[in-house]
Amino acid sequence: MKKIIFSFIFLILSTQLVLSKEVRTRYGFYVDLPKNYISLSANMDDILKKDKDNELEFNKEYFNEMMAGSAKSDLNIEYFFPKKRYKAEFNNIYITVQDMNIKELMVYSEAEVCDAMVENLSALFNKPVKLYDCKFNPENIDKKNSPAVYYFETDGPFKNQRMHAIMLQMNSGLTSFAAGCEFRNCLTFKKDLLKITNSRSE
Repeated sequence: MKKIIFSFIFLILSTQLVLSKEVRTRYGFYVDLPKNYISLSANMDDILKKDKDNELEFNKEYFNEMMAGSAKSDLNIEYFFPKKRYKAEFNNIYITVQDMNIKELMVYSEAEVCDAMVENLSALFNKPVKLYDCKFNPENIDKKNSPAVYYFETDGPFKNQRMHAIMLQMNSGLTSFAAGCEFRNCLTFKKDLLKITNSRSE
């Protein structure tokens, strides 16, 4: 019986190892990236050359247009695109880091931070943005060394799209982990976003 239980536990752990890989972000910390994602920091030229059978289902034209004329070092954002099943231009996960400390936000009330997020995103997306959820220190997100964590769910920049965002403190600065997703895919992308965020290590 003990052998069966041990084998079962080993199988679960092995499956988790196969389903993700640790990657170093451009900001110096590490995350466990689910196998269905590809990092923008990967050597895309080599990947596209090897993909002769079109196994990668993301929109390569969109990706090439996005990268055209911009060196990766100039982008203050790191994208993780799904390889299969989803339109990557509308369904992706990304990380940004700002040169500030989350303690600067903690002097304000939760409602003030939520309102400021909506105002900033409305200006960024050039349209009115609705807020669907806003939490301070939600239980499902590990604080680790961050003094606080904020979670937001808002409209995304595109029609029929939502954005889920997590703000917390890392050594590199105020860090946002975010997922843009079409409505029908948001359960999956939110789940992956939480996994990636909670896996972070410095």
